[in-house]
Amino acid sequence: MTDTTEPLALNPLGPGPIYSKRHVWLPQLMMESVRAGGTGVVENLQFEDCLIEGPAVLLPLGDYRFDDCNMGDAQGDVRNLMLKPLGPERVTGVVPMRDCRFLRCQFVAVGFTGHQGFINEITAALSGTAA
Repeated sequence: MTDTTEPLALNPLGPGPIYSKRHVWLPQLMMESVRAGGTGVVENLQFEDCLIEGPAVLLPLGDYRFDDCNMGDAQGDVRNLMLKPLGPERVTGVVPMRDCRFLRCQFVAVGFTGHQGFINEITAALSGTAA
């Protein structure tokens, strides 16, 4: 049987550095960065009023900020959004983002990972408790 299905055409997101009121699919953002000669780390971008979609696991690095964002449906427990890495130094299969800012963004089907301090900080912030 021959597959006659047309591949899904995605509009390029472009290099940024600012994305405003955009629909951002994280796997596409990472692949565009790699194909543009990047190292596999998405860097120095700002997202304002964007819909950030997975499925993906975001690994914030460096100087990151999540200001007034909806981090996604935690299904009753904010820890459901967090994934703890088992290795001491690396995480495979994530979207690493260094020095990125998220302002008033909504995350859908996105999990978050990082060092224990990050996990504690975000869990506390989403729970409304002190870290």
